[in-house]
Amino acid sequence: MDHAGSLAPGWQAAGLSTAAIVWIVVAVAAAVAMGIVVRTRWLQSRTLEKCIALSLVLHAVLAVACSFIGGLTPASRGRDDHGPVTMLVMLAEAPGDETASEPLEAVAGDAVASVAPPSDAAPQEPFPGDPAPVAMSASLAALAAIAAAAPAELVPLLDSPEVPVADAALQTHAAERHAMESGASDSSAIDAGVAASTASVEAPKQTLPAASPAPPAIYASRLGAARLEAALARGGSMETERAVQAALAWLTAAQSADGRWDAARHGSGQGRRGGQHDPATGGRSDHGVTGLALLAFLGAGSTHREGLHAEVVDRGIRFLVSRQRADGSLAGDADFFAALYCHGMATLALAECVALSGDADLRPPLERAVRHTLAMQHPVTGGWRYAAGDRGDTSQLGWQVMVLATARQAGLDGLDRGAALARGFLPTVSSGASGGLASYRPRERPNQAMTAEALVCRLFLGLPVEHPVAREAIDFVSRNPPSRDACNIYTWYYATLAAFHVGGPQWDRWNAHLVTALLPLQRRESGALAGSWDPDPVWGGHGGRVYSTALSALALEVYYRHEPVHARGPRMAAVPP
Repeated sequence: MDHAGSLAPGWQAAGLSTAAIVWIVVAVAAAVAMGIVVRTRWLQSRTLEKCIALSLVLHAVLAVACSFIGGLTPASRGRDDHGPVTMLVMLAEAPGDETASEPLEAVAGDAVASVAPPSDAAPQEPFPGDPAPVAMSASLAALAAIAAAAPAELVPLLDSPEVPVADAALQTHAAERHAMESGASDSSAIDAGVAASTASVEAPKQTLPAASPAPPAIYASRLGAARLEAALARGGSMETERAVQAALAWLTAAQSADGRWDAARHGSGQGRRGGQHDPATGGRSDHGVTGLALLAFLGAGSTHREGLHAEVVDRGIRFLVSRQRADGSLAGDADFFAALYCHGMATLALAECVALSGDADLRPPLERAVRHTLAMQHPVTGGWRYAAGDRGDTSQLGWQVMVLATARQAGLDGLDRGAALARGFLPTVSSGASGGLASYRPRERPNQAMTAEALVCRLFLGLPVEHPVAREAIDFVSRNPPSRDACNIYTWYYATLAAFHVGGPQWDRWNAHLVTALLPLQRRESGALAGSWDPDPVWGGHGGRVYSTALSALALEVYYRHEPVHARGPRMAAVPP
């Protein structure tokens, strides 16, 4: 039996025409489709473009529905002589009606032509790698010109010659690892880590053998005795180093058997309600927090080959590489809002590991990951956000710029255009008398976190610390120093990086506030949480305890993670005003 055929007369008997039935079906289908779209948060990214696309699709569906209801030509042409168009048929029977058929055919033809898309319609904005030309406004064209004109030599962290490192540091690694493998208590492991920093401070410097090439000069202070020397000379202390070792001991215990750090197990996905993102965002960010934890170990001088925590780093790196997607992404199972953050953090850890160790086996996955980073960059604005083609925000920019800078230290090529585009994005979020302040997105108010993050990007992209942009930015950031009553480790991390690399008296003041605020917040009592930091009230709920502990440790490793920009002097590239 034809159920559809039997159903329509019943509806018509109730006063509903065929057209009304079709309209109801279309409306219900549209409502269901819109509900699915909203629930999947598809409209959260590139909202305007996607709304336009939905509108075009809806109008096309309505046009097709109308063509099925009334046909492609009007009923008044005489093809139907019964039903609701009887009056029109009667008019068609009037004398001389033959002459009226021509204009009706022309109108019908015009109606059909209006449904088809125009052949000269403007092309959609292509994704990175799309060969189609980009249609851009005057302001975006200006940005593209700036990026294209940026000289290739203004690339972050200029290639540095290999420098001598302490051979005595290598001799301490066996003792450090033995302390861990012998089953020492947590306190003993921390003491062993601190002792490793103090061993052979006066040992003569020697060049590493050819079989173990020295890492880039920017990382020289991480290794062995140089680590404590740098900490004591640049604002650190035995107390800060002990806090770092306690954090690494907790992170070691928190690592899962497969090498990851389980974000949800340690309190992620419990963000603030009413914030910008769903409170559950970050609950599946294992790859992101694994990247942050690995950065903390790498920052203290361990790689997957050498150091007290070599086994920990090896398991973590192998986990990330084994789960890399075909497109190069290291985001894992992260949700939409967290995916590119996780990819950036994991790629940054992988790049540092390659730069420090020179492991050729890790180079191919790093190259794939960096290609994914470049593919996610907007081809005109130079920014990154959540999806390919998003115009960008400053928060994402920081992680991806550091990926490009570190990948260069690992020996990767083909990064000049990405760096130039990123440099072109920064003016779109800048304000202030000299352009040193920065906001989250264009035309928003500047804030401390984004100003600090933008300054770090600028410094690693070649901006001299004496530039007015840098001076205005660091003055703005320094107005709100760390306080234990208002912990925001994300802001503190980037502001500490910015203050350290600019140097000068402002760094001494900032560092004093940082140590005073951050050290007392570390869990010091015995137990499962000893050495960790509680998730802070701003973003800690999204990232959890691993996120807060790793970023806190990285902030306290600032003294030796990189050679400071202000100390590199003439080796830094000049940036045109």
